Amino acid sequence: MQGHRDGGRPIRLPDPHSLEYRAQRIVLLELVVDPPADGDRLGALMERLGLPPGAVEPAVAALEVIGLARLREGVVRATPPARYFEHLWPVLL
Repeated sequence: MQGHRDGGRPIRLPDPHSLEYRAQRIVLLELVVDPPADGDRLGALMERLGLPPGAVEPAVAALEVIGLARLREGVVRATPPARYFEHLWPVLL
């Protein structure tokens, strides 16, 4: 495992006290815990999660950049690594 390269730390981690951090956690939780088979529509996530306007899309984009989410044609899904991690260590708020 020591010889395995994971790409290093992301360029910038969100401040744990920020809306950015909270939004990413909530979106990730929604994507990995009992996700719908067809994925989550981005618009539906924005309505359902109760986050301020403009918080969900940047959260999805950040999770996509680091490989935990995938957005295709307006549908968001957790990636296999995100689902596997949640299986090993449940993501809780």
